[in-house]
Amino acid sequence: MKSFLKFLVFVLLLALAISLIYVWQGKQPGQAQVRVEKFTPADKSTLDLNSVDVLQRLDEEYTKVADAVVPSVVSITTTKTVSRRIPIDPLELFFGKRFSEDNPAQQKVTSLGSGVIVSKEGHIVTNNHVLNGTDDVTVQLSDGRQAKAKVIGTDGQIDLAVLKIDLGNLTPLPIGDSDKVRVGQIVMAIGNPFGLDESVSQGIISAKDRRAVNDSQVEFFQTDTAINPGNSGGPLVNIRGEVIGINTAIYSESGGNQGIGFAIPSNVVRSAVNSIISKGRVIRGYLGVGIQPVTSDIAEQFKLSSARGALVTDVTPGSPAEKAGIIRGDVIRKVNGYEIKDTVALVNRIAEADIGVNLSIDLVRDGETKTVTAQVIEQPADLVARLNRKQMAPDPSGGPQSTLFAGIEVRNLTQRLRTEANIPANVNGVIVTSVDPGSAAAQALRPGDVIEQIDRQPVPNVEEFQRVVGQLDPDRPVMVEMARNRQRSFVTIQPN
Repeated sequence: MKSFLKFLVFVLLLALAISLIYVWQGKQPGQAQVRVEKFTPADKSTLDLNSVDVLQRLDEEYTKVADAVVPSVVSITTTKTVSRRIPIDPLELFFGKRFSEDNPAQQKVTSLGSGVIVSKEGHIVTNNHVLNGTDDVTVQLSDGRQAKAKVIGTDGQIDLAVLKIDLGNLTPLPIGDSDKVRVGQIVMAIGNPFGLDESVSQGIISAKDRRAVNDSQVEFFQTDTAINPGNSGGPLVNIRGEVIGINTAIYSESGGNQGIGFAIPSNVVRSAVNSIISKGRVIRGYLGVGIQPVTSDIAEQFKLSSARGALVTDVTPGSPAEKAGIIRGDVIRKVNGYEIKDTVALVNRIAEADIGVNLSIDLVRDGETKTVTAQVIEQPADLVARLNRKQMAPDPSGGPQSTLFAGIEVRNLTQRLRTEANIPANVNGVIVTSVDPGSAAAQALRPGDVIEQIDRQPVPNVEEFQRVVGQLDPDRPVMVEMARNRQRSFVTIQPN
């Protein structure tokens, strides 16, 4: 019994010693004391969800749109073969070149883009620049399926392309009406930025009718929706899940999203897709007019309320414009109710019109508003839509002159001069032979120009030219209808 008591006392002393050691170590500097913390997590939000029911519904609607749209958006991987320059081998300096320059090394280069399914048969819309120069196009759907794509047709002018894949059970997205899109409208961009497929971003339409790309005539939508490299060709959709644009470009100083992206409007897309599928190329409408911008001086001369619209400088014989009764000097202000703010807007509106459709055209003639109807035809294959944006600025040299046309010499337009200067038969007037650089006329005229009318009065010969010029008020600007390099235009000569 004594032995057991001794053993028990030994065990207690040992336990007490160990406890004292732990307590002593815990009180040493730099040693963290381990304590059991009490932790009670929140079991529910303190926010009354009934007070944010609108946000709840909006949150649910966003997810519904995304769920409906994502299956129709594809990721596009393109591959092309490029020539790679072989580094110089130092041994070539002694033993000659070991490789021929005619057979440079070949290298496969891949790039990423996006697209949207627009038909149950597998047609996909994307950007032309996504496919540019590629040998192989692979499409991946959101469900993981992949397929090689066939290029149906492309158009570099509006930067669109149509592909087709041979897969079943596809869900196409409807193409909406971009004319109904309003600034401030909620939109979503879906695509494959930086290879992150099925990415969804949300924003609004920031502006319409943007001229974002120098070599393009497209009037883009601007959006603050996050668009990055790889989003090209993907859809911009509204809250109804309709495609209202194809994401094409961004404005960025860093190469990434800065809240300024651009999309091709859906009406342009629809017209191009239908044309490519039915004709293999984009068919553009044609009116048959030469046009120039309306400046403030022209607006004043033509008694316009604002410097908006497209001034008709020429009408092609036999064209829809001539048949509709459009003449030189008309200022086109609206097409089918759509306001024409400048020449680019008119070109786009006519180009995207369906062939054979009748367009209602509002114009101003001699200060009065008129409405004519023109039937759009197919643009001639050899015609390239060109806009004359040349702005004629006054020459700062020279001093005051007695009349606006002092210092200018003209001659009758004989058949010999017409042939030498390559002047069309439908251009009639007097030809300018010399211009004093100090004259008021030097602002806009130069030798070789043909003056057809001055202040809307024809000048078929020198005598009539002198008569009309003699009646001009030297202190008021004058409107001149002229032809230069086979192109007609209107210019304003201001008093010095």
